[in-house]
Amino acid sequence: MRLEKIRLQDVAQRLDRPFAMIDMALVGDMLVGLYLCHGTLAWHRHLDQDELFWVHRGTILLETERGEVQLRPGELSIVHKGLAHRSSSPFPSTVILIRCGVMPERKNGRRILYGTTESPPHRVSLNAVAQNLRVPFLPQTVARLEGSVLQVMRGEGEWPLLEPYPHDALLLALEGTTMIYEADTYRATPLTLGPDELTVLYRDRPYQMFTKGEAVLVRLTREE
Repeated sequence: MRLEKIRLQDVAQRLDRPFAMIDMALVGDMLVGLYLCHGTLAWHRHLDQDELFWVHRGTILLETERGEVQLRPGELSIVHKGLAHRSSSPFPSTVILIRCGVMPERKNGRRILYGTTESPPHRVSLNAVAQNLRVPFLPQTVARLEGSVLQVMRGEGEWPLLEPYPHDALLLALEGTTMIYEADTYRATPLTLGPDELTVLYRDRPYQMFTKGEAVLVRLTREE
């Protein structure tokens, strides 16, 4: 499969009503979507899946029965399965939503109610994490979700060869320009990612990356 690029702004323009959502990518068993938060969604809970809320544009209030958190662009929080919650915003705000796209038995298949003793949602700033990264190219995990990890990494120039990996991985650019080649087709035209653009790197294929100046990337993949 060829690498394809998705621009968050292009997807956002297709969200034509409050709380409309478009699924952008399936990474292993994790579904990555973009939804329009405008107004207040009804209280609800999910018995089978955690959800990660990552604000792309605007501001949202994420309320749960154990507490609330306000999220701004580049900030995220996880609502664990079984925890009643709702999201709201007084103006149109776009939010990346990551959750399990399938319901295998390893997930809460017996529909036991979890989450009612969870602590309040915790806010993570991707920009703050990126600013504190000291080792180039070394990913730092900022969230764990249903056996997958969300990581931040930064670097400049030629990145270490991404060896064939047993799982798909989503890459989203926060800063800089990144060129991605499939290693076995090095002379082909690269896929170029700019800020707020994403792609999926497919398992069992080697990739090479170069960045013009310093770049910050977010990666979603299975945890080893």
